[in-house]
Amino acid sequence: MTMVVPHTNSWLTSGLTELLTRYVSRRNAAANAKIKTAKYQRSLTKLKALSNRDLLDIGISRADIPLIAFEQSQKELANENA
Repeated sequence: MTMVVPHTNSWLTSGLTELLTRYVSRRNAAANAKIKTAKYQRSLTKLKALSNRDLLDIGISRADIPLIAFEQSQKELANENA
């Protein structure tokens, strides 16, 4: 008769735990990057939709739009995290 001895591979368990931790971390980073990109794109789209006259009235040149959209998206993220 063969006896079955329970055996745990602690190195396997710790390796799988590490892989799971890395996966969750990278998945969360990807989700956060997607949120940041969406906020930037939304700000960029709104600013690009303004006419040249509207931009002149608020003191923005078309060349400044990407930077302003980025800054606005960062402010939105900071406000959400506060």
